Amino acid sequence: MHSSLAAWSISQYSHRAIIGPVIMGIVGNLRTMQLEELLQWLSQSKKNGTLEIVSGKTEKKVFFKDGLILSSASNKPEEYLGHFLVSHGLINEAQLNRAVELQEKSRTLLGMILVKNGAIAERDLTRMLRLKAEESIYDIFSWAEGDFRFLDDILPESAMVPMRMDVTGIVMEGVQRVDEWRRIRQVIPDERMIPVGIVDLSTLPGLGPGDRRIMDHVDDQRTIEEIRDMTHSTEFQVSKLLFDQYQAGHVKLVKLRSGGGDATGAPTAAALIEAGRAHMKEGEFDASLRHLRAAKALEPDNPDAQQVLTQAEKKVREYIEKAGVTLSSIPQVTATMEQLTSSKLSPQEGFMLTRINGTYDIQSILKITPMPQLDALMLFWKLSQAGYIRLLPPRNPSGTPLRGATPMR
Repeated sequence: MHSSLAAWSISQYSHRAIIGPVIMGIVGNLRTMQLEELLQWLSQSKKNGTLEIVSGKTEKKVFFKDGLILSSASNKPEEYLGHFLVSHGLINEAQLNRAVELQEKSRTLLGMILVKNGAIAERDLTRMLRLKAEESIYDIFSWAEGDFRFLDDILPESAMVPMRMDVTGIVMEGVQRVDEWRRIRQVIPDERMIPVGIVDLSTLPGLGPGDRRIMDHVDDQRTIEEIRDMTHSTEFQVSKLLFDQYQAGHVKLVKLRSGGGDATGAPTAAALIEAGRAHMKEGEFDASLRHLRAAKALEPDNPDAQQVLTQAEKKVREYIEKAGVTLSSIPQVTATMEQLTSSKLSPQEGFMLTRINGTYDIQSILKITPMPQLDALMLFWKLSQAGYIRLLPPRNPSGTPLRGATPMR
């Protein structure tokens, strides 16, 4: 154990804070304690319970039993089980949609439904559950900061496939993942970049079904972000694959134009922040968030970039929700097929329109569409403003609209 951790554990962890009925033994922030030290301490102490880590709107949970990791959970849409299985080519979108429909009716675990329907073998599900748990934890290693707390002897009551993963192996891979991200970021600073094929990408050898699906979406026009959304993949999964293909000379990566740059012509974080603020003043939400997110990607440890981005996202969400677009709103397509085919829809807009069935609310659609909540709300707001859809109010359990609620066009 590191000496700094040992000293902190004596001074900070010897007192247990009581929050309601929950006894919490450890609290802190990743700025002052590295994740690898925290995980190692929990392992060496043979802890039982749940480690909760929150950064912005993202929350992760890591479950421990006798110092070993049982599993993990996340509220990031791309880390939901269904999205994860689609992104790795284990099931297709039709199978996921059907399973989600059955889950809405039966409240059964999604994995159990997929096995029962024959969509996936039980051994493959178990293997992917372990991989999903590992990938969710590796993602935390890239966080610059995050509040954490450990809930002693608190574990989920719902059924969980225990993995019993050794912390040392997780830490070693997590630290390596951080180094890998640094190399990738030198080539792919943010998701707005567009991969362009130099060779025939359909003939690339050695790709698994998930990687093949990602490369099939490279059309010299889509950004990495759009490819990630359309394939249900994580940012690392897509970026790592494209980085490898770039290194192999199979693709080149084109930067989108942005105002402001350094001596090499590349945009600086300060210039991106300034541009983001200017776009926000003009009510250009998409452009503002693109610039601010790019600034955060270029300088993850820049507190100004994080603060301005957080404030902008809050402002956009409040504006959209005030306009009547919420996670419980029910979208319905109002445009005709002829109007849709003749319209210049973005890939994300076209993709989302195919997910609307007139009965799912936005929250339910996110279960089968790996798009962040704010981005989804913005997209539905724009589709509504353009007249492609209307948004019905939330429904009571009986299926009738809530009293006083009116549709939004």
